[in-house]
Amino acid sequence: MFRLSQGFGGLYSTAPCVRARSTGVLAEPMRYPGQRRPWIRRKRRGAGKNETAAPMRWREMSVLILILITTPAWPLNARPAEPAGKGVAARVATCLEGAQLKEGANPGAWPSEVLFTGPATTGMACAYEWMADPAYLQAAELGGEFILSVGDATGHLLGDEAYALVGLSELSQDPQDNRWRAALVEFYASLRRNEGETTARYIDLLKQEDSSANVFYVAHHTVAAYYVDDIDNEVWREALIRCLASVDDASDWPVQALGVATWALARTGNLGGTLVDPLSETYYWSGVTLRDLPALLLRYQIPEGELFAGSFYWHFDHTTRENSVLVGGWTEDTVYGTLGLVQAASRQEDIPAEELDEAILAAYTALLYGPDAEGRVCEHLAGLGESYHAYAGEVLQALWAAQQHLDAQAESTIPEGGDIATQK
Repeated sequence: MFRLSQGFGGLYSTAPCVRARSTGVLAEPMRYPGQRRPWIRRKRRGAGKNETAAPMRWREMSVLILILITTPAWPLNARPAEPAGKGVAARVATCLEGAQLKEGANPGAWPSEVLFTGPATTGMACAYEWMADPAYLQAAELGGEFILSVGDATGHLLGDEAYALVGLSELSQDPQDNRWRAALVEFYASLRRNEGETTARYIDLLKQEDSSANVFYVAHHTVAAYYVDDIDNEVWREALIRCLASVDDASDWPVQALGVATWALARTGNLGGTLVDPLSETYYWSGVTLRDLPALLLRYQIPEGELFAGSFYWHFDHTTRENSVLVGGWTEDTVYGTLGLVQAASRQEDIPAEELDEAILAAYTALLYGPDAEGRVCEHLAGLGESYHAYAGEVLQALWAAQQHLDAQAESTIPEGGDIATQK
């Protein structure tokens, strides 16, 4: 597995940052890492999967927002004291498991999202850890098998695919000795196996058109590389910090990038005094250290009393963009903002625990409004846009992380012999 026999040059086209899946293996259009979610970019939304989306008309969006404001489905000034997270998660997980391809050309993948199996697989692993339904574990393992088959054929793993294998390894009977972990060890070792090839060069080749997409993939790779204690894990972490320094409001998903970077950096080390941009090349990151990231993330959470409270803004400046009147409430921004806050809380950084706990509960509650009655998850938490299996997997990951944090906090504040009020 992961034999890079032709070297990096044989795996990339002459165009920068182009990595293609073998159409013979997947029987699907080739995937290019410069388009992480090519059919759901927020600047061009409204078309079906695998199509170039036309902008959603302002009039349509205005009508939808009016409906949202006048409906009690998402309260503006209140949130449930004890949200039934497990019930919502079960609905999402059951829908996701039922949609998975079990046989045929691509068993283990999901329809119309064959090339984005990583997040859905991670979601199924989280669902099993939470609810212990054997069907969820089977779905996660089937997704992992598909990821390994693609990796075996191409010699590559995307960051979200590598992280899915981390989740499967952690569920194994022996997390230190299993085939998921072995595959990750082999993959990261293969990046420096041929003469002249290094992990740093591989990271450079993975660079994409959008800086926030770079952060997303490198962040997941960083967590996976640390998980297997790869000798170049610090190379990945340093690359992640450099990628974050290039994110600004011209990026596609700046707040999402901040959230996923905070999650990965807090998971793989302390958030100390390291400067994000030591050369002060960008105004936004000048003087900002890793220790400042959780506080920055809190700044971009929509406060109570505003529409989509608890979710996160899309951009650093909190303003709208060319084809959308919605400044926040997008699913992935909230998923990775939540994960960033939960991981920062586990590091017990400078922010008071009570402030982080309140922010995590607010984000958790906002995520609960996203899935519909059947468990489908759309681009926006208000049910706007297309629904995607990858988003469902990401929501499961964030809900489970937040639920574990909230449960731990409840246990730490209950007198001996008391009851835990938080629903599991």
